[in-house]
Amino acid sequence: MSHINIDELLKILPKLIRESDEVKGAIISALSGVVATHEDIVQLNKAMDKRFEALIKQMNERFESMDKRFEYLIKQMNERFESMDKRFESMDKRFESMDKRFESMDKRFESMDKRFEYLIKQMNERFESADKRFEAIETHFHEIKIMLKSLQKTLGKQFEQFGRNVVIKLLQSEGIENVRLEKKILQDPEKFVSPGITEVEIDGFSIDPPVIVEIVSVLRTKEKIETFLRKKIFVEKLYDVKFKGYFVVATTEFSAEEMGELIIKLRQNNCELINL
Repeated sequence: MSHINIDELLKILPKLIRESDEVKGAIISALSGVVATHEDIVQLNKAMDKRFEALIKQMNERFESMDKRFEYLIKQMNERFESMDKRFESMDKRFESMDKRFESMDKRFESMDKRFEYLIKQMNERFESADKRFEAIETHFHEIKIMLKSLQKTLGKQFEQFGRNVVIKLLQSEGIENVRLEKKILQDPEKFVSPGITEVEIDGFSIDPPVIVEIVSVLRTKEKIETFLRKKIFVEKLYDVKFKGYFVVATTEFSAEEMGELIIKLRQNNCELINL
């Protein structure tokens, strides 16, 4: 093999095969053990056909099984979808029922709104009527108040004069004649008698004899007694003389026991309570 020129052999080999049957036979004989013959290829094709047929059969069987599974899955899915469709239909019906209920409620609320509007309108009309009545009543009360103040002022003056006359008669019974009691207003710059007030109003005043009188229609507070006693102290300091005091009252809101305590307090300060 080492003495054969491969390149030269390859150049002349095709020509030898065409021209020499011996060379061709030798080559075929040499290749018969290496290259497959036509029969071998035919047998191989048959074997491969059988294998393909077996594979195709297996694949068909598997595809049939898969088809059955898919059919079963599709059937189950269809059944589930049908069940879901029925549920959705049921839900739709429920929602429709709820919509109808809400519509009914809306109509009821609309009816209630109209009733409330009517009631509010009636109430407003009644309140307006009541306001007018209260305004009329308030006007009447104001007029009555003015009348009462005028009457009180008139009666107050008459009652004060009546109280002064009672004290004068009492002094006459004690042998003191020609007593003149007058209403008097004194200045109190230090505001001793009443805090914040510089004037002292005395219902009945006399310097000869020294007498001071306080006259009230209704005795409601003990402060009235205290104020009267401060008036007495004030005039005693002002005129440097001891005064006799008389507290005249038409009626009182105090009990008999409380009135007894007030009488004692007045007498301790040289004053008398005259309860008409």
